[in-house]
Amino acid sequence: MVRIFGRPLGKRVVRKTKIIATIGPTSREPEVLEQLISAGMDCARLNFSHGTLKEHGAVIANIRRISKEQGKNVAILQDLGGIKLRLGEFEGLRQLFRGDAVSLMPEDDSSRADVIPFPHPDILLSLRPGNQVFIADGTVRLEVTDNQDMEVKTLVRNGGILSSHKGVNLPGVPIDQPVLTPDDEAALQFGAEKGVDWVAVSFVRTAGDIHYTREHLERVGSGALVMAKLERGEGIDNIDEILEQVDGVMVARGDMGVEIPMERVPIVQKEVVSKSNQAAKISVIATQMLASMVTSPIPTRAEVSDITNAVLDGSDAIMLSDETAVGRYPVEAVQMAEATIREAEKVYSYHKDLGSRGRTQAIASAAGRLVRSLGSKPIVITSTGRAAFEVSRYRPDQDILVFSHDEAVLRRLSLGWGLYPVDVIPPERDVARLVSMLIQGALDSNLVAEDDVVTIVHGYLPGVSGTTNTIQVLDVKEFLSSGLA
Repeated sequence: MVRIFGRPLGKRVVRKTKIIATIGPTSREPEVLEQLISAGMDCARLNFSHGTLKEHGAVIANIRRISKEQGKNVAILQDLGGIKLRLGEFEGLRQLFRGDAVSLMPEDDSSRADVIPFPHPDILLSLRPGNQVFIADGTVRLEVTDNQDMEVKTLVRNGGILSSHKGVNLPGVPIDQPVLTPDDEAALQFGAEKGVDWVAVSFVRTAGDIHYTREHLERVGSGALVMAKLERGEGIDNIDEILEQVDGVMVARGDMGVEIPMERVPIVQKEVVSKSNQAAKISVIATQMLASMVTSPIPTRAEVSDITNAVLDGSDAIMLSDETAVGRYPVEAVQMAEATIREAEKVYSYHKDLGSRGRTQAIASAAGRLVRSLGSKPIVITSTGRAAFEVSRYRPDQDILVFSHDEAVLRRLSLGWGLYPVDVIPPERDVARLVSMLIQGALDSNLVAEDDVVTIVHGYLPGVSGTTNTIQVLDVKEFLSSGLA
């Protein structure tokens, strides 16, 4: 008989929209990780722009251990630093006032008082008069007036105080660099060794960036799913092509709000989520969801509304960043996200009526309609997770119970809307016997009841990728009385 990994659910309704929590200095200790998982964290984000590989390795080991103890699949998202542009090193602070004339120059040539070091000579060559230079999330804005021999002259449009290594955004300026830095490549090797479940690629511009990343993942032997972080205008412009190549996208509203006009960000968020739903790809909304909870135990009403809107937009997950990484109230932030999502899902528009392309999507569409008309509980047996993501696409109001032959697949599915990854099943090729084991195991763990009807989606060769072609509708009580269980 199959051993059910998840905790008994009874009649409790599982939260559909998932929660990603960033792990950092205030949340990496085992006792806090335990509380975060208990509070509702479905995925732990490790930001490889910060921290050491040793620190990340310890967090991964602790999450794997604690999640097993709690009987919950928790995904690990490795977020790569990417080609983030930053100022160079200089002493003290620099006060810039509106109307000042300052120059950007390579770090080696930055001894003049009116020069800001910018150690990216190839980028300097691309700047032209009229280009905007945003520093420190746009709090300081420069406008390029001239570019002569690696000295980019600018006029300060918005003043402020600068310090070393502040982030720089250059809206509309092409950046011809590989999407993976040497540090990213080392991080991917580390992630492959540790078995991370998702890899988030920063500053994605084109589908080619995803091809490049997948080739590298294959070389290091990683089976992680790939998420594109949409932070640049180019990535937003190429969203259709990018969605064809990725497993998920993140609407990273911090850098995005600098790269494009801020007022466009909410509209882009809705458009990206809608396109992702259509393509059966994961969508994540990130940045400043509960920002005030970095220092306050209670969020603002606007932040609660922000999470609610992300849920009603149809996103698969929301992500907490500073709130759980460096904030004073990481557990409370997850608890607030959990409560807000549950309330929003009471008025969610379930059962999406979408078209379908290909066999697996058509099977999932038919299963979604059966779940709706029969009030049945969907069960998916999947080798790669694709069939589960396709069933999720139709947003049934019932929890989608997922079984796989691969524990890593179940962890990756923890980010999917409405998906409840249950347990690893044995490599049983006899479908009738396999279904019998699932039904009995689900009954024993209160995942289904005797008076339920279940709709099961699987392939004719369980455990073999790409064979999803079967839907079975079973009345549990009749199945038990038939002697087949």
